[in-house]
Amino acid sequence: MAILLKVKWIDLSDQPDPCLRIRHIGGSSRDFEWRHTNAQAIQSIEQKMFCYYVENGGHSVKLEVGLSPNGSKFLKTQADGNQAQLLLNLPKFPKPELR
Repeated sequence: MAILLKVKWIDLSDQPDPCLRIRHIGGSSRDFEWRHTNAQAIQSIEQKMFCYYVENGGHSVKLEVGLSPNGSKFLKTQADGNQAQLLLNLPKFPKPELR
């Protein structure tokens, strides 16, 4: 059974392609903060280790792995089309000293 994690922020790269812009996702769960790279999150979803979600308008929306036109895997929500729009609208990583 996958561990459920709420994504509260993102860390972006300088990539111009929106599918490749998310470098890290993160959040907090009770007493600890977590931060996963894009690759770690994709692998965790595929291996069913973690189930990530975001809140949008009072609803929970699950993250899934998308496939860009060039064949790269990327994170997106079930509500997104071919881009990670809901994720890209999340607040940016709040603690730069942990980078």
